[in-house]
Amino acid sequence: MNGTVLVAGATGRVGSAAVGYFLRAGFGVRALARSEKGGDRLRSSGAEVVVGDVTQPRSLAPAVEGCSGVYAALAAGPGRGGAEEVEYRGNLNLLAAAEEAGASRFVYSSALLVDHPLAQKVGVFREKWRFEEVLLRSADVSATVLRPAMFLETLLMALRGPGAFVAGRQRRPASWISASDVALAAVRAFEKDITGRHELAGPDLETFDGAYARLAGVWGRKIRVLHPPLASLRLPGLIFGEVRELANMFALFDTAGYAADPAPLRETFGVEAATIEEWAK
Repeated sequence: MNGTVLVAGATGRVGSAAVGYFLRAGFGVRALARSEKGGDRLRSSGAEVVVGDVTQPRSLAPAVEGCSGVYAALAAGPGRGGAEEVEYRGNLNLLAAAEEAGASRFVYSSALLVDHPLAQKVGVFREKWRFEEVLLRSADVSATVLRPAMFLETLLMALRGPGAFVAGRQRRPASWISASDVALAAVRAFEKDITGRHELAGPDLETFDGAYARLAGVWGRKIRVLHPPLASLRLPGLIFGEVRELANMFALFDTAGYAADPAPLRETFGVEAATIEEWAK
């Protein structure tokens, strides 16, 4: 056994995949869920489920007690509210609980380009960047920050029937990676004691249009990609925070792209990431 890891965000895409990888690698897994019902699927996989909430510090002490490390894969998401409460303060609470319990490792799922000036207009990215800085200064845990590029699952989120809605021109290519491969990298960080800040990217560098074309090729159907101008989101963004966050996020992608070197994922973490076609199948 490799000790027990607390997985926070265990019901999300990355966290739930990480639970399975940790178990197969011989780790004990304690999965943090906000309700008993929310942990049913995790419990059936062999994980120990503990009920707790990162915004409630008192609930975290029993969750992390006896754990050798913490994997934080929380996801507030644009427009869901509470970016500061979850992405920054929630992770601060997790880190404090880990330090108090004597957990020696803390691996954190952040995002690519969170330190870019335009990313500071996106609440989720801004708060991730703030927490990164605190975590890497901690003297009490061995810390790892993972910065994944564009999730392949984003392609599904933008699909609406036969069409996909992608704000802005988005002519700059992005690096694509699956949630599963990010989760596996987190497990490898524990196994190989990989520390520091690392960008994670899969093998494919494609624009949104190119990625959808490849997806359509696997599925054998057409996908029409529509690009509403970013300016069309500005007015509703004055009223709806979710729209404003998405506009600012896609403005970052439109201006800076979202690309990273794929070599570290393979060479440092030993993860052979899925291509768009492999993921689509």
